[in-house]
Amino acid sequence: MKTYFPITGLLVLLLIFNPISINFDNQPNLLNQLNNSKAINLAWAQVPKKPPEVAPIQIPESYVIGQGDVLEVFVWRNEQLSRQVTVRPDGKISLPLIQDLHAEGLTVLQLKERITREFKQYIQNPTVTVIVSQIKSYKINVLGKVASPGVYPITTKTTLLEAISMAGGLTEWAKKRKITVIRNEGATKKKIRINYKKIISGKDPTQNIILQRGDTIVVP
Repeated sequence: MKTYFPITGLLVLLLIFNPISINFDNQPNLLNQLNNSKAINLAWAQVPKKPPEVAPIQIPESYVIGQGDVLEVFVWRNEQLSRQVTVRPDGKISLPLIQDLHAEGLTVLQLKERITREFKQYIQNPTVTVIVSQIKSYKINVLGKVASPGVYPITTKTTLLEAISMAGGLTEWAKKRKITVIRNEGATKKKIRINYKKIISGKDPTQNIILQRGDTIVVP
């Protein structure tokens, strides 16, 4: 009787009696691959499962809305009327059922009340919420002898010194006693003279004024 030895069994015996050994000293590439795979696995393990939560911008209802600001308008229990809108260059916004509603120059509270009045013509007792999700209208100009003249957006109360710092500071030959802030007041422009040295020395800190939307700082 002939006995047939399975090929797989023969391979197992060969491995037992003649095991294959790997000399890691002679396999630097293999070691590098193993190390890299460990580093990749560790890096993936450190990746947060959820993106970090960003705190929303807290803007009071007294905030004055300007061109370019992005608004979230929510109408309670009426998603069809809720919208994200941007204040257009003409100062207006558009909502369902309401066309060309003026928003620029109004506070958040005033706009909320105006939208509520308009919607009352179409729905009963509308509950409206207005949120400024992006501030894009608050900009100041810093010109003249500063390191980086240009237009700078501001989202919080900003002083003259802070604005100059944003622009990289004064250059060597800047005339620190003759800085001018040009401010729009309706159809006219108001010029405010600033003595930078008096602010720095502490002689007159009141000259470190809070800037307003659209102010232009000129450093001669």
